[in-house]
Amino acid sequence: MQLSFRIKKTKDIVFDYLTDMQKFASVHPVITKIVPTNNNNYLVYETLKLGFLSFSFTYPVSVESNSIENQVTMRAVVMKFTKIEITIKIKPDTEFSNEFSIIEENITFKSPLPIKSIMESIFRKQHTQLFKNIEKG
Repeated sequence: MQLSFRIKKTKDIVFDYLTDMQKFASVHPVITKIVPTNNNNYLVYETLKLGFLSFSFTYPVSVESNSIENQVTMRAVVMKFTKIEITIKIKPDTEFSNEFSIIEENITFKSPLPIKSIMESIFRKQHTQLFKNIEKG
């Protein structure tokens, strides 16, 4: 799945929000807490709201970043069987000004369950809100 966003924040600010896990948690719409475990590995606490129900869970995530290429890769295993990999590339939107950034995401899901379309819908909504929150931050 490919997503693309344009926001009024410099690439450096966006990169900082995506690599500082406390800042990331503060703007993510469903992550309530992120706890470091060891080198670039974290335990993520998330609460999803499905209608009137809330569903809380935790999962491990690893984060790799390359500040020269303005790229961040996150890998997670949710519920012990769904593997998610997100690669985010950030570039300045020079068409308007360097105050704007273009964020391009490549998100892959691997699961024995037929949940890809559901996951894509959830991520599209969450990440739209995530980048709106970063823009406001």
